[in-house]
Amino acid sequence: MTMKVRGFTLVEVTVTLFIATCIFLLGIGLGTHTLASLQEKLFFNELRQTWFATIYQGEQQKQYTWIQFEPKQVKFSVGQKTLKILVYPKSLTPTTEYQELSVSGLGSLTPTTETFTSTLGKEYRVHFQLGYGTQYRVEENMLKGR
Repeated sequence: MTMKVRGFTLVEVTVTLFIATCIFLLGIGLGTHTLASLQEKLFFNELRQTWFATIYQGEQQKQYTWIQFEPKQVKFSVGQKTLKILVYPKSLTPTTEYQELSVSGLGSLTPTTETFTSTLGKEYRVHFQLGYGTQYRVEENMLKGR
């Protein structure tokens, strides 16, 4: 009497590992995209909060407020004092090398637009305009071909 040993063949184990690896790699790709999207939303939320806080402080001190869009960061200053520096998420790149906005102590500024491109296939246009508290708005557009 012979005993038959039960188990999986090498082919079955290899196919199972291949399928599991594909599912794992697909999940990592989706997770990376979701994380980059979340970081962009957090950046624009922090930009809004810092913008209003800096403008308010400049108006209270009756000094010029400077917002400098540099290649890797945005710098907020009132007078000669830098208040905060925001670093862009890795997925965002400004289309201009350097742009500086100045807001007078009375809250006036020259309307302008700063454009960002995203590795997620999006384009953000930040329109700075006159209004109570010198407002701005962000337009989000999908780039063609993505």
